[in-house]
Amino acid sequence: LHPAFLVVSLAMMRRRCVPSAVSMLLLLIVSCCVQHHHLLISAFTLPPPSLSRIHQPTTTCSGTVINFDRTTKRGTAKSSSLVIQLLSPSGIDEWPIISQTAVFFGAYAGLVLASYPTIKLLESFSQSVVGLERWRIYMIDSTLPILMGLVYLLGGIGHFAAADSFQDIYPPMGTWGIWYLPGSAAFHVAWTGIIELFCGAGLIFSGIRDAIGSEDGEEENILINFIKPICASMLFLLTILVTPANIYMFTHGAVMGDMAPLDMSFHVIRFVVQVTFLTLLFTLARDSFFYAWGDELD
Repeated sequence: LHPAFLVVSLAMMRRRCVPSAVSMLLLLIVSCCVQHHHLLISAFTLPPPSLSRIHQPTTTCSGTVINFDRTTKRGTAKSSSLVIQLLSPSGIDEWPIISQTAVFFGAYAGLVLASYPTIKLLESFSQSVVGLERWRIYMIDSTLPILMGLVYLLGGIGHFAAADSFQDIYPPMGTWGIWYLPGSAAFHVAWTGIIELFCGAGLIFSGIRDAIGSEDGEEENILINFIKPICASMLFLLTILVTPANIYMFTHGAVMGDMAPLDMSFHVIRFVVQVTFLTLLFTLARDSFFYAWGDELD
């Protein structure tokens, strides 16, 4: 059924039936949500407070070892002369709270310092090497929105298909001494997944629509032309907002589901990927907005 929705949507866009195509894409998203309705219901049902979701700094215990079970998220103590084994390869969860707080804000500062020069470098590359006209035709109009849309659409589906795994990397209350965001892990995994679903589908729709081409002078397309910059901007902000989950994996060794412990090389690669995504989304949002605005002025 889902491939049929996509085929019909493409056929409608080819016939310039844009509103009908949008309706079909919305039906596709609703169908996916209905298929996983039990996950949606559980995500927006706030569970009673649980001590297992409240972060307590790890301490060294004399004469006791605590074995941590990732399945039940509970620790069992056994008599021994050893100390607690670190769960995080970085060891940051053993640092004083003030130091953990500094790492949290330092990670955001690192994203800004790394993303700004890459954005300027890509801007210079598009203007001097590729050329603005070819940059728009081959990248901004179709290739970049379709690729980024697919990434985030699949990510949004994963938020519901593997909700428990995403909840495992949500920071518990009190993490870094500053994390007291209201709402359960299931709630935040759900609403971020919904944004990824709709904005990812919006990028794919706008990219395919521009690749197929549209007739000039269609008044109904005035607002539709801005779907691409709006979706790209929302995904850019969302990528920044979900960064604490990545920081939590780095500082406290959290993993998704039954994944093996992650070494430091993984966090370095993920940081580079996140900087790349922020650069591409910012560039897509900025350039597509100016192109759409310029088309309306013309």
